Amino acid sequence: MSKEKKKSGNLVATIICVIVFIVVYYITGQINRLNAMGRFGENSGALVSGFNGVFSQVQVLMTVIMVLLDRKRGFIVSMVLEGVSTLITIFGPVLSQHNIGAIPGVVIGIVTIIILIIIYMNGERNHKLREEVTSNYEQLIEQNRMIEEKDQTLTYLAYYDRMTGLPNRAFFADKLQEYIDNTTPCAIIYMDADNFKQINDTFGHQVGDELIKIYSERFEKYCGAKYTCAKVGGDEFAMILEGRYTEADIMNIVEQLRTLFGETVNISAGQFSITMSYGICGFPNDGSTPDALIIAADTALYNAKIAGKNRPCFFSQHSLG
Repeated sequence: MSKEKKKSGNLVATIICVIVFIVVYYITGQINRLNAMGRFGENSGALVSGFNGVFSQVQVLMTVIMVLLDRKRGFIVSMVLEGVSTLITIFGPVLSQHNIGAIPGVVIGIVTIIILIIIYMNGERNHKLREEVTSNYEQLIEQNRMIEEKDQTLTYLAYYDRMTGLPNRAFFADKLQEYIDNTTPCAIIYMDADNFKQINDTFGHQVGDELIKIYSERFEKYCGAKYTCAKVGGDEFAMILEGRYTEADIMNIVEQLRTLFGETVNISAGQFSITMSYGICGFPNDGSTPDALIIAADTALYNAKIAGKNRPCFFSQHSLG
């Protein structure tokens, strides 16, 4: 239920309680007036007193309900009603010189007012405590949300390349560790752009970054969900091929990658195409740790570079199982 609907419902309840209070008060006054005129007979005092007691309790109940449901507004209204009725109880008999008969009514009125004050003050204190608890709970939720967002940001920064959004070297190493832990055979291909430094030196790093972004998109699209891909350096990429692959299988994938990276790229600075050198190793033959496998792939890549670039090189004859 919304706050507006709740307030509206409380107001209606207060109005009903006010009407009941006034009607009961009027009926009580009429009964007392008729009794004073002797309309109920000489032995009707006990019966009238009983009715007065019941009606007084009804009035007290109405004022308590108003304070509980409508808080401040209900408290003000109930205090006005009880105050007026108590004053009438005091001054009515004074004017008619029947002071003793007014004492029970006055006592009931004063006690009721005290009870209403206690209920209201206690209710306000409880309301403030609830607000504080709610506020603290909401703050805690917000803090948890911020912590989760920071954790997600830190995880992203730790495992993904800022410029391209590709997984980085740390992600790649952790993925290798998963394969090692599960004793899952796999092949690793490291690749590095040939003579990319010349592009940066000639056209500037902004052009170089733009090309890297385009090549990263192509590489990620090629790998899809089938292969694990990563950007492990400035112009260096890597991929993991899960399962057992033959040399012919690897050479077929390398040819596809050569076509992928060799396709001309058109940007504002002109047309570009690059070649890659490829270093290949395999688990479990070439290493039993992520560092060992990465070193093996990097070594094979270095050998491809010194052999003339734009070619693949296996770490050893037994790289693939």
